[in-house]
Amino acid sequence: MVVRQTITGAFVALIWLSISFAAMAQDVAPSPPSTDYVSRAEYDKLKAEHEAMKQELEALKETVKQLTAAPPPAPAPGKSVSEGKQVVAAPPEAATEELRQEVEALKLQVKETFPGTTKFLLAGYGTAGFTARSGEDPFFDAAFNALFLWKMADRLFFEGEMELEFEDEATTINLEVAQASYLLNDYITIGVGRFLNPMNFFVERQHMNWVNKLPDKPLAVYDGLFPESELGGQLRGVIPIGPTKLEYAAFVANAPGLITESDDFSEIGMLDFDNDANFGGHVAVGGHIGFIPIPQLEIGYGIQRSKVGPRDHAVENILQSADFNFVSDSPSLKGLINFRAQWGWSHVGHFVYDPDGSQGFGPLSFNNNRNGGYVQLSYRPIRIENDYIKNFEGVFRYDRLNQLHTPVGFDEQRWTLGLNYWLTPSAVLKLAYEFDDKNGGARDQDALMMQAVVGF
Repeated sequence: MVVRQTITGAFVALIWLSISFAAMAQDVAPSPPSTDYVSRAEYDKLKAEHEAMKQELEALKETVKQLTAAPPPAPAPGKSVSEGKQVVAAPPEAATEELRQEVEALKLQVKETFPGTTKFLLAGYGTAGFTARSGEDPFFDAAFNALFLWKMADRLFFEGEMELEFEDEATTINLEVAQASYLLNDYITIGVGRFLNPMNFFVERQHMNWVNKLPDKPLAVYDGLFPESELGGQLRGVIPIGPTKLEYAAFVANAPGLITESDDFSEIGMLDFDNDANFGGHVAVGGHIGFIPIPQLEIGYGIQRSKVGPRDHAVENILQSADFNFVSDSPSLKGLINFRAQWGWSHVGHFVYDPDGSQGFGPLSFNNNRNGGYVQLSYRPIRIENDYIKNFEGVFRYDRLNQLHTPVGFDEQRWTLGLNYWLTPSAVLKLAYEFDDKNGGARDQDALMMQAVVGF
């Protein structure tokens, strides 16, 4: 018992001495310049104390090592079994293991009391831009997206994203993400709350302005055919299959709404993705599968199905998406090649429209089928030795939206050329010109765009 107490005391002293040594190291670490003057004598004194503490720490380590390796003491003379007491020496291995666990617990308690320890991370990105689009007044804009990440336990996490931007002469606040996640095992993560749409590759992986290669988003796949966020629950993970990987996500969420009454006739038959109250009580079920045969390539498919519209006249809605993403660091081309493509389809079943709005349905009937997507290629000469040229990146994108059998009935396609300059891996300046082409009598709107983005 005496040896055990001695070892315990030595370990505790060793821990607190380590803490004092770390604190002292922080005190003598370089700090920003100040107006206080430290004399040579004060410096020598502090250095001597530092060296003395190091020697004391090493000596205490050696003492503990010797004590833990020493055999248990023999019973004291004069003690016998006849006195009704029996002396039992604990096995050295068991005593050492018990002592180790006590020391680890104490170390954890001490670590949690260190100043600056936190399980919260703030990240995000800021954007400032200028757009001059034909037929509209040129304007400047700015936005800020804050990402909040908490780790509440080893397997329990929470993430939130809040977007603040200028819109209609006011600052709008949008809650993009508010999700709690639990890591069930290495292959399954459970999430509940508001999360980015898993079936839409661009929205989930590339919509952030410092990831998106151009100042604006592609037609169809962003704020077009698919919802940006879902409100519900999801399962997701990665399954290794030999040298390949299979990424999966499955979700259940509020279904989109169906616009059957509006002052703008062009909106009739469109989907309302801001259906947070879930009018109609429908449920959307969907998911995404991504196959990664090699690290540079991913091929994916996503789908979402639900009923939309009033309960008594609900129709079927099917959203589908196919995506392709290839990234290669090419020595022969001395740069980074990135080729992305995504195409989506939206189907809303046959329904009728009542122009009087008396019952929501009437004599005009049609299906609402739309599709569209984009193809994008970028090149950055990162292997060129010139420090300025290697930071430039050229981008080309073609995107299109087809609105077939809809009240509006016009298609739109765009060709965009862009040139980026990367200040840091998460800070970029973008310049792009967009050629727009609409049919059905709609006016073409070419655009000159500039954007600065800083991620942190």
